[in-house]
Amino acid sequence: MIGTIAVILVFGGLIFFHELGHFLLARMFSMGVKTFSLGFGPAIISFKPGKTTYQVAAVPLGGYVSLVGESKDAEIPEPFTEQDSFALRPAWQHFFVIAAGSVFNLLLAWLICWGVMWTNGRNYIPPVVTEIVAGTNAENTPLAPGDKIVAFNDRTVDRWEQLPIWMMSNGDKDIVLTTEKPDGSRLVFTLSPSLMERELPDGKTMKSWSIGIKSGPVEHQDFNFIEAMGEGLEEARYQVVNTWYTLLDLVSRKLEFNNIMGPVGITKTIYQQTEHGLVPVLMLAAFISVNLGILNLLPIPILDGGHLLFLVVEMLTRRQVPAQFQEKAAYVGLFLLLALILGATFNDVMRFFS
Repeated sequence: MIGTIAVILVFGGLIFFHELGHFLLARMFSMGVKTFSLGFGPAIISFKPGKTTYQVAAVPLGGYVSLVGESKDAEIPEPFTEQDSFALRPAWQHFFVIAAGSVFNLLLAWLICWGVMWTNGRNYIPPVVTEIVAGTNAENTPLAPGDKIVAFNDRTVDRWEQLPIWMMSNGDKDIVLTTEKPDGSRLVFTLSPSLMERELPDGKTMKSWSIGIKSGPVEHQDFNFIEAMGEGLEEARYQVVNTWYTLLDLVSRKLEFNNIMGPVGITKTIYQQTEHGLVPVLMLAAFISVNLGILNLLPIPILDGGHLLFLVVEMLTRRQVPAQFQEKAAYVGLFLLLALILGATFNDVMRFFS
């Protein structure tokens, strides 16, 4: 029961906050909003204090904002006028309204991280080597206990947890490591990964490529309200950077698609995190919010990023992208999005049988 509530609150809350961004920017520009809905389907509760109908719908997985005059030939319902029409506003206003959804997802991630840092502090593993694994290629490098891993190839290392994630996309290829000795001196050298067997949480074992080093214990930091603000922002930045690197690795085919988790896998993960308390669920929600924000900015028609791309073209050329082209592109984007979701869901199902 708790897991189900958590899934509804996480998915519903994140999508609702995304739509809230669109709504607030539309109202800031005095655009008309016909409906602001929490959930989809028939309304359970609705009220209309002014021109806008606010409602709670039957399916609590998200929400939507219905703007007045979303296209130039759209009918303007009473009591709105043409001055309220979204389509008749300049492209730069369209840009801000559409981009606001993703911006609010990133803002929400920061607020969640801020609250968690303030109330619970942070557990993390510093990227410091405590042991060189015997029999690995790391023994033949300058690596030594006490060294801090500063960079992995061209990527800055902030914490230990990044290393196994980046090893997944690196595979058996040589790594350029930058390390910092306890005296502050730095070394840059190349290391060949070693194939090592590791135990999974379910007790099974698998072989994967590894640097051949071990980390130290988990450390804990507490923060006051002001410190937590900055640490929350840093945590959100960390999640944005990791999400961006993951996308780059997917596009460059360094990371195999079967590592991507879909809706079923995310739902299962939320259920699992509820067993460990509220904080893990909140941090997972922040992570999903970052992913939702960034993925929505991808220049794929039907996503916000696709609309933003058309708007940039319009602002540069001072000519609107033809509606027929946008419509056809939207079908292509819908096909790509469905293929991505189905592929990720297939990955989720296969994991159940692996």
